[in-house]
Amino acid sequence: MTHSLRRAGAAIAALIAGLIVVFAVSPAANAAAPPDAQSVVSYWKDKKDPLYLESGSSLSSDQASKIRDALKDSKSDIYVAALPDGTLSASTAEPYVDSLGRATVQAKGGGRVTVAVLDGKTLFAASNFGQSGLTDQLAKRAVSANSDIVAGMEDFIERINLASSGKTRAALDSGPVGGGGSTGLGVLAGIGAVVLVGGGGLFLYSKNKKKKQAIQDAKDLAAVKQTVEEDVTKLGEEITALDTDVQLAGQGGQHINEWQQALDSYEKAKTQLAAVQRAEQVRDVTQTLEDGRYALAVVKARVNKQPVPERRAPCFFNPQHGPSVRDVRWAPAGGAVRDVPACAADAEAVERGFDPQMREVMVDGQRRPYYDAGPAYQPYAYGYYGGFGDIMTGMFIGTLMGNMLGGGFGFGGYGAGYAEGVADAGGGDFGGGFGDFGGGGGDFGGGDFGGGDFGGGDW
Repeated sequence: MTHSLRRAGAAIAALIAGLIVVFAVSPAANAAAPPDAQSVVSYWKDKKDPLYLESGSSLSSDQASKIRDALKDSKSDIYVAALPDGTLSASTAEPYVDSLGRATVQAKGGGRVTVAVLDGKTLFAASNFGQSGLTDQLAKRAVSANSDIVAGMEDFIERINLASSGKTRAALDSGPVGGGGSTGLGVLAGIGAVVLVGGGGLFLYSKNKKKKQAIQDAKDLAAVKQTVEEDVTKLGEEITALDTDVQLAGQGGQHINEWQQALDSYEKAKTQLAAVQRAEQVRDVTQTLEDGRYALAVVKARVNKQPVPERRAPCFFNPQHGPSVRDVRWAPAGGAVRDVPACAADAEAVERGFDPQMREVMVDGQRRPYYDAGPAYQPYAYGYYGGFGDIMTGMFIGTLMGNMLGGGFGFGGYGAGYAEGVADAGGGDFGGGFGDFGGGGGDFGGGDFGGGDFGGGDW
């Protein structure tokens, strides 16, 4: 009898131990559901805090503070949600990060966005720009090059910034490019003096590099602001020139609703331009100018008793020309032929074999078309053309700006009406696969949704 009791007790103990093991190695089975994506995005937006911390996250307050500082210093828009370990699994991580990305792009009204989730010490990330698989590779490089989670996140943020500015090769550097972490303490101990000297040189190099980048960024911002200021001035001049005709139309033009819209857009654009501190903010100004130019085109049509023009994208060759009237076949120097929207004058010029009146800007002392003027002019083009469906990809492909735009946009258009088009504008797709590369794991091979990708890593 005693022997039987002992055997029963041993069996029960083994069962309990087995259950403990199962739950220990399967945290996802008992993991709480991740926070609602809209709630996380609302926190990022309302609190102006790029780091969302869920209760139970493994980040210490010091780690969270350092990661938050790195995110706030980032030149590109990167948002992170830190969740308790085991909240996500290989099957739930991709759709969750995808939903975060889409909601973030919607809340921001478009633009380049990277979202990341720290599930304990596991990194999942997605971007709506760059070639397929790029964010996955950047996450892998950051994780493999750093043993510390803070250094790894700083490294990842720096890589995203490099990729966003078109410096993909530097972003894919196999060594730490951000804060950097220690991956070989034994070697460091053996060559301490050399490391100290080398580290000092690396610090100075990094500091000088950042200083040069800051100078270049300020130079680019000044150039693009001057370009937009010219556009604002041009709109104001055209409004002034039309004022007499509008007044003669009767009742001081009050019966032409678009006249007030044009005036309001002009004043709003001036206010927005005065507040611009980063190149990304230029998009808001050019979007307002596009609104004002269409309103002005409607006013001109009403004054001259002509049909109201269709809401079309601005003239590709020069957005100062206002809404386009039709598409024409055209090719940039050395590029493929494509359809681009053009105003009546430029359309006729191209069709007759002449050069259109191109919008040129100063770059390093030389005049170049705005679409080949560098990354600072991407927001400039976004504001003018971002609300017209996938038109940007086709227009800019084969140009410098086309290379920066990467895999596509997924914009909404004006088909259902202008208000709906603006609400939908600017959303790239998120997607991709999950890889456990911190521990040398395999790839689950998720799908790509055109322009973004999904990556992961584990410290």
